[in-house]
Amino acid sequence: MKSKELSETSIREFTDKKTALREKFQENPAEVENLYNSLKGLSIDSLQKIFPAPEAVIEQNIFEVRCESISANSVSRKLIALAPLFTRKNIEKANPENFRKDMQLLQGLFFFLLRDICVEEPFFKETAGLFECALKENSWFSPEKQAEILNRICSHFRFLKENPFPDIDFTKFGNNYFKANESILRILSNFSVNFGNGIQKEKIINVINFVREQQKNILPVFPNTKKSDFTEDDAKTEIKNVLNNLDKLKELDSGFTDPDFTQVFFSEEEQIKKQFSREITCKFFQESEMEWRKGNPHFDENSGRIVAKRYDRATNKSALNHKFLYPERNMVTHISENFAVFNLFGKEYDSITYWESLILYALFDTRNYLISLAAKENQRATSEKFLKIINYYFQKIVKPLKIAADSDEERWNRIFDKKGFSHLKDRDLKKTDINSTLEKSQITHLRKFMSVLYCSGNEEEDFIEKHKTAISIYLIHLSFELARMDIAKD
Repeated sequence: MKSKELSETSIREFTDKKTALREKFQENPAEVENLYNSLKGLSIDSLQKIFPAPEAVIEQNIFEVRCESISANSVSRKLIALAPLFTRKNIEKANPENFRKDMQLLQGLFFFLLRDICVEEPFFKETAGLFECALKENSWFSPEKQAEILNRICSHFRFLKENPFPDIDFTKFGNNYFKANESILRILSNFSVNFGNGIQKEKIINVINFVREQQKNILPVFPNTKKSDFTEDDAKTEIKNVLNNLDKLKELDSGFTDPDFTQVFFSEEEQIKKQFSREITCKFFQESEMEWRKGNPHFDENSGRIVAKRYDRATNKSALNHKFLYPERNMVTHISENFAVFNLFGKEYDSITYWESLILYALFDTRNYLISLAAKENQRATSEKFLKIINYYFQKIVKPLKIAADSDEERWNRIFDKKGFSHLKDRDLKKTDINSTLEKSQITHLRKFMSVLYCSGNEEEDFIEKHKTAISIYLIHLSFELARMDIAKD
């Protein structure tokens, strides 16, 4: 559903209405609700004109270019002709005190947005009293009361972090990389559309895109590996910063659980469709489960570059019981496959032995995961069937090693130690190349099979649609926390 663009006349009318209301909105919840309803469905551009903000630091001196032909001949005449084409954007400057009042008014609008998000959920009866009480005691515009309501909702949706909304005072949001009101305006533009069908999936993806941009700018976790003139000290500083940021990202992206994640797979043996259900955790960034390969990132004196290689085994292993929203968005917008499946079958590695060991580790980690599931009575039958498939492929792949083993268990123990590390040497790993040990049809089947195990293919339900309310609240949490981290530089 396309967002509405307002005419300049309508922008002025809304701005006047907002200006008149912001001085007295705390005692007029009905008028604030009316303003909120009238803003529903507006584009981010329209909202930013109604609620102008101080420019972010990196947005200073932005120019617009008008495409006009230039016929000047001399250099000086060309420069004179070019000058009028570059004009400052006509951005209304926000008076600091007026901007603060606007942020407080937006805090009030957010109350009604939050109620809209929750009203169609069955659990709303449990929280309706909180909204009613906030209106009755005139605390509805208070960041503390809104945080209390949000934390109660997060508890219902099994957020893993206790009280993930510690402080949502909009006046404390920073404006280094983004305008200080960018988060709330993006949320308002996308999540206030409510015409009986709740929040639209495309709107959720819009906010997913925005949160990713926030993280990349405010909390980058990858060093600059393209720059080739780092000094050793500068490289150490860069590495230290991204490692600290990764720790912060892991703490931020704690996730929520889906206790009944259900997929459908086709049982060739029984010629029927079967269900596979388990508990998984939903997070936003696959980087929140990322680890670096040993010794990475590090500074290479010879090239003057920072070298940074991820330990793909860790993220592949996490994909066995995690959904990651940004990769999930990629699967919707790019029709791409699960990132962990791509790591195993579609990615080019700098070392063939690393790739082969990665596949063996994936089978080993999957086997252990299935063994843990098989301990649960309601998952035992399916897990044991999946274990047979894993054992079959493992036996085929390591067959060239001619390992004497009387059982599947013994074969695994001859390849891996108790800590899960391979005994194989590089010369042995080269013999386990799946392009040589498996037929093409078997590689295709293994790829699809791992897609199911990596929480991807053959789902019975659309994950985003099923969890859109929980995901919306989670995106608000991430976006607001990143906005608090976006502190303006002096």
